[in-house]
Amino acid sequence: MEAPGRIWFGYIAAVSLAVIGLFTLDPLAFGLAVAVLVATVLGEWYRGRQAALSAAAGDTDLADLVSRWARGWAYARGFPRPAAVPGGVRVEVGEPGRRVEWVATDDADTLAGLVDTARATPEAWLSVVTESPAGVRPWFVEAGLDANDGEEALMSIELADHASRRLPEGYRAEVERDGGVITVTVSAGDAVAAGGRIAVIGADAVADRIQTEPDHRRRGLGGAVMSLLVAAAGEAGAVHGLLVASEMGEPLYAGLGWRAQARLVTARSATPRTSVESRHG
Repeated sequence: MEAPGRIWFGYIAAVSLAVIGLFTLDPLAFGLAVAVLVATVLGEWYRGRQAALSAAAGDTDLADLVSRWARGWAYARGFPRPAAVPGGVRVEVGEPGRRVEWVATDDADTLAGLVDTARATPEAWLSVVTESPAGVRPWFVEAGLDANDGEEALMSIELADHASRRLPEGYRAEVERDGGVITVTVSAGDAVAAGGRIAVIGADAVADRIQTEPDHRRRGLGGAVMSLLVAAAGEAGAVHGLLVASEMGEPLYAGLGWRAQARLVTARSATPRTSVESRHG
């Protein structure tokens, strides 16, 4: 935090210069007094704004982020609106091997009940957003859930801070809107090279299924897709961005300005494995 004495020094200096100008009738002194006063006021405003932003970042409500992300994720994929449950939300996914999924925080008071519920529900998934994946996995083991070894990252950004990446030469992009869901498809000739979607709900935009075909990777297409999606989401009124990134995708998003808020670990009830991937991005 800026020292209060340093703030007052600017005002004292401005007044002193004004007094000197008054007695000497020196326009330069008056000009300096105005300049110092303006610089002090602007500096104080900027410090206050930065302090407010830092406080907001420090007070991030993980449960709120989970609920907002899950709502946008479900909307992007055409699932029913998530239902609130103690500790998180329940999503009716309706896919083979993944009929229902709970997405929750690691609050011990509610996690125990969700673990038991997931264990007793066929084809159920439980995803836990946490700052300590190692502390959550024993809950899965104790309940007999089939835990996925990997982990994902819940990330966020203010869309105005998102880096811009241009589409490489030789590619073309098509942007489509269906209600609040915006889809970007990047093609090379007649072949789809990359794509993704983003769901806008109020001020939130939740990115989903950002993919680049193997033959077109490492050419900057992922960043270009994200830039197009974010620009379109901003035009639709979104301000905040949320997504869940795979371990492979996290560096891409971090390079565009996204920040990891927590990790996400997933387990499923002990049912035969299917081809459904344990991914949310």
